[in-house]
Amino acid sequence: MNANQQPEISQGTMPMPPRPLSMRLLHAIVLPAVLVLLSIPSEGRAFTFTTIDVPGATATFATSINERGQIVGQYSDVAGTFHGFLLERGTFTTIDPHGSTGTAAFAINARGQIVGVYADAGGVDHGFLLYRGKFATIDVPGATGTEAVGINAPGRIVGDYFDASGVFHGFLLRRGTFTSIDVPGATDTALNDINAEGQVVGIYLDAGGTVHGFVALP
Repeated sequence: MNANQQPEISQGTMPMPPRPLSMRLLHAIVLPAVLVLLSIPSEGRAFTFTTIDVPGATATFATSINERGQIVGQYSDVAGTFHGFLLERGTFTTIDPHGSTGTAAFAINARGQIVGVYADAGGVDHGFLLYRGKFATIDVPGATGTEAVGINAPGRIVGDYFDASGVFHGFLLRRGTFTSIDVPGATDTALNDINAEGQVVGIYLDAGGTVHGFVALP
């Protein structure tokens, strides 16, 4: 997607952050993941850890870092409201599109393009692209809610949207055109990231309620 192009927008609604599908799957994912991590033997590699806390925040979530070391994420203030943030060279910048009541920044690419989701005053959720101080709203046409979750170096954007029937679908936004992505046989699909080659990864629910990860090749 060209950074100067404005996507077509439509309105939708779903709760925001944390991501709704992730919350729905939380109990199915978190415990098994913790057990797997506990079972991985340490190789003795030493890491240097630096805590990231937005000043005055009650909780801070760092979600993405690019090749230049710019970090984005979201934080909760004392009122319980979520805001996006950019951390660059030790300085925090809050990310809130005009009129938003809650914001989460999910990804940043090498060019500094940031994608995420915000809720408006009516409780409607929209994806967004932030580049060089300008916001572009991202809404899949006909969706009741849209989240922009990943962006690659060329500026292709992936995420998920919620339809009127209550089903999640993945999407790819490229050069102003939306493409829906659904794993065959899945009841819900969500995309989490895209690489420079256009390969996408995400999760889906099968008819039995089991959670699966997937990779899709263009």
